[in-house]
Amino acid sequence: MFDLANTSIDVLMLVLRFAVILLLYFFLWQALRVMMRDLASAGQSGNAGSSASPYGRLVVLRSGQSGVAVGKAFPLSPSTIIGRSMEQCEIALNDTFLSQQHARLELRGNQWVLEDLHSTNGTFVNDIEVRDATIVEEGDIIRVGRIEMRLVGP
Repeated sequence: MFDLANTSIDVLMLVLRFAVILLLYFFLWQALRVMMRDLASAGQSGNAGSSASPYGRLVVLRSGQSGVAVGKAFPLSPSTIIGRSMEQCEIALNDTFLSQQHARLELRGNQWVLEDLHSTNGTFVNDIEVRDATIVEEGDIIRVGRIEMRLVGP
């Protein structure tokens, strides 16, 4: 005998399954759109920011295991803190050898001065450890953690 109640429940379950699958694909599509938009805007703002700084920039020579692309340029401000903290540093790098606030690069008059902020693994300029405030010139190589960057003028 034909059972109308069971048949209508089966049809309803089938419709609900399709609805869940459609919602899942819609969610994935939206997430992919947001990621692509963020990647595109990060690429545009990264290029614009590095050339727009009147103070100069730090260009990555060796990235260690941080995932930063070699050649990436970080724009400098008159006082730039380098470290691992996204909230407290102008240049935040994902390297476990970096302290939260690792070093400060500061423009004093016409000279750049690099200070180690009591980091665990030290800060180096041209492979010489920075113990006190040290003058850094254009072309010098700064190493924090496992990341090496060259100071480039404006």
